[in-house]
Parts: sequence; C-alpha cells; structure tokens
Amino acid sequence: MTVVSIIGPKGGIGKTTLSINTAAALTRLLPPRDKKADNRVCLFDLDLRLPTISSLLDSHPNKSFYDLFETLANKTWQVDFLRNFYQIVSRFQWYLEGRIDASDENLARCLAHFRNANVEFFHFAEFPQGDLLHELILNRNRVLAPKDLTLLQPVLDQLDMDAFRQTLKRHENNSWPIVEEFIKYIEEYQLSILGGEIPILGKKAHRKRIHEPEFLLLFLDVLGKVLGRYDYVILDTPAGGVHHLSSLINVIDQVIFVFDLSNTIAVNGSIDALHSFIDYYEDFYQDFLEDKLTGLDKAHAQRLVAERGQEAVLNSLRNKKLGVVFNRCQNTSEIPPSLKKLREYLDTLDKLETYKERIQIVGMIPHHKVINITNNRGALFYNKDQRLTDRVDQIAQSILGDKTPRPTLNSPDKEILRFLKTQNWLGFSKKLGRIASI
Repeated sequence: MTVVSIIGPKGGIGKTTLSINTAAALTRLLPPRDKKADNRVCLFDLDLRLPTISSLLDSHPNKSFYDLFETLANKTWQVDFLRNFYQIVSRFQWYLEGRIDASDENLARCLAHFRNANVEFFHFAEFPQGDLLHELILNRNRVLAPKDLTLLQPVLDQLDMDAFRQTLKRHENNSWPIVEEFIKYIEEYQLSILGGEIPILGKKAHRKRIHEPEFLLLFLDVLGKVLGRYDYVILDTPAGGVHHLSSLINVIDQVIFVFDLSNTIAVNGSIDALHSFIDYYEDFYQDFLEDKLTGLDKAHAQRLVAERGQEAVLNSLRNKKLGVVFNRCQNTSEIPPSLKKLREYLDTLDKLETYKERIQIVGMIPHHKVINITNNRGALFYNKDQRLTDRVDQIAQSILGDKTPRPTLNSPDKEILRFLKTQNWLGFSKKLGRIASI
C-alpha cells in the first residue's frame, strides 16, 4: 500500500484536478494482478469542510462525509457512557421511589461514576435528553450521599426513560460506520472515491468536532480501514496541507507539492508551503524518536506501532518521498527563477544540504492546456489530450517507483528542463530521443 498526499499552498491551484488525473493514470499504468488491475486505486477527498471530487466526477457514494461525521459523532458521545448513564439514572430513580435503599452496592457505584462524570459529555448533545443529562451533571458536586439525590428529583422527573432507551438503542445501532457505504467504485475510471458530496461548512457542531482529538482519532481509524484495501491511495489534501489531520504524516509515503507558477506571490506561497511541511515533518519525526509526541499525534502513532511495529513506522517516517509538480505554468522559462528562489530560501534556513537530493522534480502541467480541456470537458482530462496524458503518466510513474532517474533540486536547471519537456517519455519519443516543447 502506497499513500500519496497532494499538497498546495492555497485553494484553486489545481490540487483536486491533479489528484483526479493522477489516480486515473495509476489505474492505467498498474501492472495486471490476477489478470486485472481494477479497483486498486482510491481517490480520497480529504477536505472535510467542502469536498468536491464526487461532484466533479458526478459519482456519489451511498453515504457522504456528513453521514460519516454523524456516525462518528455518535461514537464520540461515548455510547458506552450513555449506556452507563442510563443505568445511573435508573438506579437514582429506584432509590427515590423506595425500590432500593442506601446500602445498595450498585447505587454506591453509580454515585461514584456520577460524581466523576465529565460536564462536557452531554454539552450541546444532539438528542432530546442531552440538556437534562447535562443539567444533572452540573449538579454532581451537590450529591455527596444517597439522601442528596432528592436535590436531583426535579430534573429526574422530567426524564422520559422510554425515550432515553430509544435514544440509546438508536445510537448503539449507529455507533460505527460500515466502510463500504462511504466508498464508491467508478467502473468507467476503474478507481474508487471516498468523500463528500455534502459540505459541512455550515454545520457548527461538525466544524467543532474536526478539531477534537477524540473525534479525529476515530476518523483516522476509519481511514486506516480504507487504506488497507488498496494498492495506492491518493489524498486530495486541503489547502495549506494536512491541517487538522496532521497525524496523517504517519501513513503518508509520498508528498507531492503543487508548485504554483502563476505569479510571484504564488511562487512565494508555494515555497512557504513546502517549508512549512518540512518543519512539521522534522518536528514530528524528532518527537517520535524521543517519545515526546502528545495528544492525537501520540495516540495515532501508538496505534500504528501496535499494528505494524516500531521499526515499520520509523521506516515510513525516515523514507518519506518528497516531489514537486510545477503547475499553472505558461512556459518553461518560468521554472529556473523559481528553482533559484527555492534553493536560496532553503539555503537561508540551512536545509538545502539536507533536502537538495531528497526533493525530486516529478512533473509539470501546462496551465493553458488544462484550462482548454477542463473548461469544455470537466476535471478529468486524462486520455483526452495526449500531451497532458503523457505528463500525468510522468507523475504517476514517480509514484509507482519505476527505475527511470528523476532530477532533484540539486540537478542542473538544464537537466530538469530536459526531463520536464520530454513527451511520451515512457515509450515512443523517448526511444526517438525527441524533446518536445511545452
């Protein structure tokens, strides 16, 4: 399994278009396995706020990210705790009704759990009993002994236990997602997609949850179950990088930076995005080595170590591949000045020596040709224009890890331009030694 993240400095620079077409190229270039190569590639729309891939490809999973978040939210409400709280409330009511006395061992146990309850458990809970349960917990410090339960009587009288039981049953039945319901296999393209189509941008509760470690850890668990099904997973990453899912650094094998050449500000933004990722990557790797990870990063890393072993996780971090795709360029003359600026920037940060051989140049997508195709035929231009197809094949081959040498940031500009200009480099023109213009 190889996981590739497409990263860029901002929205609108072609990350999603590149992700879609790279996934399509992989399905064509993968060598046959058991006489077929279909359904070995997954395209994952990682933009949790505004996913677009399913709409662009006009192919929608049975359930969207909104449904997935709803299901995971049920889990983050702690179904086990909800079940226990039902028992606590029932026991309190039995005592107040005289069905059990103060010496009941289970009552004492329920009191102990109640006094230690987290006041946030049912804060803003999206079911009818949530506000009443929250009110009960707010009064937990007033209940020191069974006789103090009379203080809770007004709130307990408002609780409909039959409705509470139905709520519990509903959440128990929907406490963990069925992964297949969120994946859509597209026969036409021979790849699967995961993500969207309903944005959660306007859902206040979900915007809050995608920054909660407990919730994101569950989301990463779901992601892990998906990743293991495919040979290659392409992550269409939100603008600026991994953001709220920074722990994905654990499982990403290759990062492809979309280097925007459209103007000076875009070039500077692309350089800064690459630098930001390197900084985070180095800090994460060092903290992992020194066992200093905290929060979500630590929890996710521990799970991966338990599943794969310490050495496997270390190798994944140590051998992460970094590549650059030049995008929105009109002419190859724009590339050398950008390379010069990137080298100078990394040199100023004392990082050039470390990364000059590690950052590979993996491709170039000419902007004017992409616009011409996508404006008329949609986001998928693969196999609709031979030169663009060749360029995406060039990127896909870097993911497949073929033996063809690729220039690095340390290579002379002439060598980089020669590599980027070569068309049909997998076969025909490579054999002829022909170099085509952009």
